[in-house]
Amino acid sequence: MTSRARASRTIGLSLWLWLAAPVAWGEPPAPIDPTLFSFPGAVENPASARSAGVALADQWLGDDPFSNPAALGRNEVQLSPNLVRASRQDLRADNRNYDEQAGFFDGAGAAIGTAMVPWGGALWLYAFQPVLRLEDFAFNRGTGNDPSVIPAALSAHAETREAREGLAASWPIGRLRAGAGVELTQRRDSYQTIETSGAPDNGKRRVQFDDDGVGFQVGVRYETPVRGLPTTIGAAACLVPSRDLQGTQQFELLSGSSTTEVASERKSAWEGGISVRCTVVPALQVLAAAGGRGRQEWPAFGVESGRLFRWGAGFEYREPETPLALRFGVALESQSRVPESRAGLVGLGVAYDWDGTWVEVGALHRSVERASSPKSSDDRVVASLKVSF
Repeated sequence: MTSRARASRTIGLSLWLWLAAPVAWGEPPAPIDPTLFSFPGAVENPASARSAGVALADQWLGDDPFSNPAALGRNEVQLSPNLVRASRQDLRADNRNYDEQAGFFDGAGAAIGTAMVPWGGALWLYAFQPVLRLEDFAFNRGTGNDPSVIPAALSAHAETREAREGLAASWPIGRLRAGAGVELTQRRDSYQTIETSGAPDNGKRRVQFDDDGVGFQVGVRYETPVRGLPTTIGAAACLVPSRDLQGTQQFELLSGSSTTEVASERKSAWEGGISVRCTVVPALQVLAAAGGRGRQEWPAFGVESGRLFRWGAGFEYREPETPLALRFGVALESQSRVPESRAGLVGLGVAYDWDGTWVEVGALHRSVERASSPKSSDDRVVASLKVSF
């Protein structure tokens, strides 16, 4: 073999080894584990009782400013607390003595709006939590039938929340209404496990990281003439900004303690969709929606949440001249590259108009799929109070 041939062979072999070598990706910091937690996935938390009751079919309609800034002008204050509960049947099936906290009280959304703006405009100041996941659970690892599973008592806590505070403005253009808003987005993640076993590395592991960024949303709302089947169409898009998340990782183990810094950029993504409402008869309104969120990368952690898509439909029934309204909705959502990749949604709600003050309650149930595990559930109960002034 000539020297030139040997050199070509060496270069070719080196190039092949370089291409075939595994890429050095990062990984989520301990104790984040896809069998325990939902990271990096995130489901939508309804901002109001109305949205919960119709399974988010009204999300981009523009009745409220949370997901569509082209909201109608109203002199109104609204406040929506909620109850969050996750039931992890996958962990219950694979372990012993499973126990979990029944629920957490938190906030869904709040807004104040005014129609006292020139040329038919509207202004809204709002805050809501589109991402909210809270869990506390404990169990004895394994079913007792597999000797390869090291016996241990494990307790865990997870808190994932993303809060947005924004200012939205809109103006009519004929039958079309256009709006835009600017938002401050704050993200916080906290995960903790406490393991009690005979292993030298048993103990407490905790990681938390947070940051904030500024994004924006744009939207339109169109209402057809009253004759025929009155229909409202809303569409909106929101930029979830890129953020440099920073925090700490703490170990308090039998073998020693340590505290280190963790950091990762979460790439920006677009989210949005379209909602339609049609008044079939004066007492019945039918809704439909489709939308989702784009792929988001966490480069330093070596993970990404894939594209999320959700479609759904619902209805609201209210007899004319009566104060009571009933709501119902169903939806299906799917997301790739996350532990909880698919869920079915069912919403049920009731509202009462008390001389212009609305008292509303909505419940949203998710049946969550995790690989071949039994379906878990994620439940949200939202109460809303809307007062006109």
